[in-house]
Amino acid sequence: MAEAFKNAYLDVTSSAQTLYTAPASTSSIMITLRITNVDGATDDTITADVVDSASGNSRIAYTISVPADSTIELAGTSKIILEAGDYVQLTGGNASGDLEAYASIVEIT
Repeated sequence: MAEAFKNAYLDVTSSAQTLYTAPASTSSIMITLRITNVDGATDDTITADVVDSASGNSRIAYTISVPADSTIELAGTSKIILEAGDYVQLTGGNASGDLEAYASIVEIT
């Protein structure tokens, strides 16, 4: 069993975008999923879905407020487990791209 450590980054807008997809023949553990609002004046919201390639969406956050100049952690003390083909999709409330997403991932093959 081999492990690879990965990072994923995304400027989040009001259109649903994929942050990370678990590769074929791989299980992945998302250790952290941080959303940072880099706008100094305007709050925003984040919606996050884990899309299971076999069974569909599982919403892990829905329009959670991200205050200006702050960061929230969506993985928390638990971790997000992804099977091959599963992916994490993010949607912000504003089109500005002031939300930045960062994820730390361990891929296991």
